[in-house]
Amino acid sequence: MTRASTLAEGEVRRRRGRPTLARPARGRLALVAGLLPCADAAVLALAGALATAAADDAGAQDHARHLAATVVGIAAYVAAGTIAGQYRSEGLDRRAGVLRHVAGAFALALLVTLAVAFLWDGGIALSRGWLLGWAGLGMAGLALARTALALRLAAWRATGRLAERVAVVGTGPQAERLAAALSAPDRAGEVLLVGRFGAHRGADLDGDIDDLLRAAPDLALDAVFVALPWSMPDQVAEACLRLRDLPVDVRLAPDLAAWELPAGAARIVAGRPAVEVWGRPLRDWRGIAKRAEDLLIGSALVVLFAPVMLAAAIAVRLDSPGPVLLRQRRFGFANEPILVLKFRTMHQALGDPTGARATVPGDPRVTRVGRFLRRTSLDELPQLFNVLAGGMSLVGPRAHPVEMRVEGRPYGEAVRHYAARHRMKPGITGLAQVNGCRGLVDTLEKAQRRLDYDLLYVETWSLSLDLRILAATVTRGFTSDAAF
Repeated sequence: MTRASTLAEGEVRRRRGRPTLARPARGRLALVAGLLPCADAAVLALAGALATAAADDAGAQDHARHLAATVVGIAAYVAAGTIAGQYRSEGLDRRAGVLRHVAGAFALALLVTLAVAFLWDGGIALSRGWLLGWAGLGMAGLALARTALALRLAAWRATGRLAERVAVVGTGPQAERLAAALSAPDRAGEVLLVGRFGAHRGADLDGDIDDLLRAAPDLALDAVFVALPWSMPDQVAEACLRLRDLPVDVRLAPDLAAWELPAGAARIVAGRPAVEVWGRPLRDWRGIAKRAEDLLIGSALVVLFAPVMLAAAIAVRLDSPGPVLLRQRRFGFANEPILVLKFRTMHQALGDPTGARATVPGDPRVTRVGRFLRRTSLDELPQLFNVLAGGMSLVGPRAHPVEMRVEGRPYGEAVRHYAARHRMKPGITGLAQVNGCRGLVDTLEKAQRRLDYDLLYVETWSLSLDLRILAATVTRGFTSDAAF
């Protein structure tokens, strides 16, 4: 039995209630880094308020001056910290407790505050007592907050919760050197090597690439290093392309063939350079921003379309016997099946909940109300609840039924790299849909065209792209001759 299989079985045992390692906190690190400027601002604002309260003889005019000085000081401090890289998530656990950087940024903020007060029209007289009180309380508050943060992050690192979980694909000296570097004692807590895999199974390996692809979800991988000699370009390309279907970072470890490197971002992990071939589309704050977009806009759309959904539900109920909603198994993030909600549009006795049988023009299985709902795309509205629950996004590759077929073959087998579209959550609408890819997918050409749009979306995602797709969905209408 390979190590990958053993680890996968360990995950099954965990789900049955047995203890396991602490859950990774890498995602939280990005959130902490993003919220740190707000926390620093809150500390300095509280220090300013306490210093003002301590000045018993201060009047309303003095309070206004102190408030203005506090705002200037906070802005200067956050700007200095941003320029100095204090709010980057990379290495935050090592920087958080370095108080000299905090003290330097705060000293600069004090100088900026005094300069602005002096240069303001006519000058602004700041109380020496308030200024000393704000400086002392502010520095003490920042030191306490950063020390507490450093202790928390140190505890996360000690338990391995900040370690990036990686696997190495490759054999020979190059892969062995990389594995040794990733497993070095001085990298403990920073990176965790979960296994080595090759093109074929070997005694010193944990399996082959097929084992890795099967076990990856249970291994909770963040990245895979492809450590193959670049003098074997076909094998390197094949390994990278096969790993493209995983929702992880795929990094190519360089060698003397560096001139042949594909376009990618250079990264340093465990002191070793790597080139990121496929990156996670929603890394760190990008994922948080997209989730916020889904929650904010999705909630507003639920309220907006509530009367429409109620009317549609009543119409479905009155038109034919059976449940109002259809729950269909479709592919979600990382190829995991999810239950997608739709208004039932077919007669209960004739419907195909698996989606294996495609709907065709004039399909007798579709009800009268169902035909209208499908043509106007109103049958998709219940998927807003999938969005709020976190299984889908407003915008993304369309969620296909697990049993969907193209020319008699499963979609995933008919079109290469189909699974790569599942590196993001499926969406109610997407780039393919606003570019006319709707309706029946009955040829490989149509299937490939949709996949091309989906992969383009995954690899070029941005909030502005989402907003443009949402706007195009509204302006171009919900109806389509291809929907039936």
